[in-house]
Amino acid sequence: MFVDYGKTYLLRIVNSVQNVDMFFAIADHNLTVVGADGAYVKPIVTSYIMITPGQTMDVLVTAKQSLGQYYMLASPYYDGEADDFDKSRASAIFQYNGNYTPPSSPIYPTYIPGYYDIDSARKFVTQFRSLASAEHPVDVPLNVTTRMFITISIGMLHCPNNSCAGPEGNRIASGLNNISFANPAVDVLQAYYRYYIRQLVSCWML
Repeated sequence: MFVDYGKTYLLRIVNSVQNVDMFFAIADHNLTVVGADGAYVKPIVTSYIMITPGQTMDVLVTAKQSLGQYYMLASPYYDGEADDFDKSRASAIFQYNGNYTPPSSPIYPTYIPGYYDIDSARKFVTQFRSLASAEHPVDVPLNVTTRMFITISIGMLHCPNNSCAGPEGNRIASGLNNISFANPAVDVLQAYYRYYIRQLVSCWML
C-alpha cells in the first residue's frame, strides 16, 4: 500500500478467515476505528484491532511517520483450548512515497498480541460504544411488546476412533435454540436464480 506523508486513509477491513479471529496492526502507526459492521462507533484509537470472522471494520490511519516502509501484520487469535489451528501470519507493506533510501527490511510492529492473548482481545472489544449522542441521535423502539430468549450453544460430537478433523479428532457442533445448522442442498444465489427463472416462465405463459 503506497501512501503520501500527511494524508489520512480509510481502510475497510474484513476478516475472511473461516473460524479464527485476527489481530491486525501497522508498525509505528495508530489505528482509529470509526465503524464496525456498517455502523458508526465512537472513535477508538488503538495500536491494533481484533476482528472476528465475517466482521468488517472501518479504520483511519494517518501517514505521519518517517518516510520508509512499515509492515502491516495480521495474526490469528484463538480463545479456545485447541492448538491445531493455522498459526500463519499474513503481512503487507505500508510504504511511503518520496525520495528516501529504502531500509534493508521494513519496520516490524513492536507489539502484536499472541495467539491466545485474551486480555488484549478483551481490552480492544470492550472499547466499542455506539456513536449515539445529541449530535448523532439513534431512535430505538421504547415500547417493548415481545421478549425473545435465544440460546446459542457449541460443543463437540465424538467421532469413532477420533477420525474427524476437529479438536482431538472430534467434530465441532453448534446450535441456535437447540437446532443445528444443516447445509442446504442449493446455495442461496442459485435458489434466487431458479426462483427468478420460474417467475419469468410463469409470466411468459400468461
